[in-house]
Amino acid sequence: MDNLLSIILNIIISVSGFVAIFIYIIQNRAKKRDAAALIVDQIENLKEKMLQINNITINNTLDERAFYESLDIISENMWDKYKHLFIKKIDPYSFKIINNFYESILKIREQLLFTKELQHQQYYNIQLMMNSNINELLLKSFEMSISYPIKKDYQSIVGEIESKLDGDDKTKFLELFEDFSNSKINYDNNRFASNFNVKKELLANSLNMQPYIPYIPQQISDTLNKVIRNANSIEIIGCEGYKKLKKIAKIK
Repeated sequence: MDNLLSIILNIIISVSGFVAIFIYIIQNRAKKRDAAALIVDQIENLKEKMLQINNITINNTLDERAFYESLDIISENMWDKYKHLFIKKIDPYSFKIINNFYESILKIREQLLFTKELQHQQYYNIQLMMNSNINELLLKSFEMSISYPIKKDYQSIVGEIESKLDGDDKTKFLELFEDFSNSKINYDNNRFASNFNVKKELLANSLNMQPYIPYIPQQISDTLNKVIRNANSIEIIGCEGYKKLKKIAKIK
């Protein structure tokens, strides 16, 4: 009886072991299939994005508007994340081709991000300049909207009293009158708004004419064109490794 139980127990353990191995194999295949699908999908998306990137450069110069409106070419490198799963599945030549393709894409991304950083800095500098000018316009418009009619109204009387005083008395009288005059400030809000809005609109119109020359170093254009040509020259879609990935992913 004990021998029978021992045999049954061994069978159960063996079957459990085979089941565990089978499950592991199935899960591993599913993991590779999903990873291959993600890589294939990203490569196809990158090839489509390269068509857009090609339009950013015209005669080795950058189209700054297209550059600014372009989206990030790659956010997560699926090949770098999962390539260890396919080292024994893909031939060394194809492995190198896919590596080179992704390296070119990352170099393109580096130049794109750097150029956008320059553009953002330029816009930031223009905004700082505009804010500084707006502050100056506010102060000047405010000063132009303030008047001291008391000084004009009493100028003759002040002159008459001043002529009869001398020394400290004259100084104290003028200081007292100045304080009194400043306490009678008249402020014309309509004049302020009119003056400020006119000059603010003129400033905005001047900036819309793009008086500042945008500058992107020629080295960036040269480097970007170089890495774009390199990426376009890589026949990744037709390589055996790419076909193998599609087969693993069960993509027709």
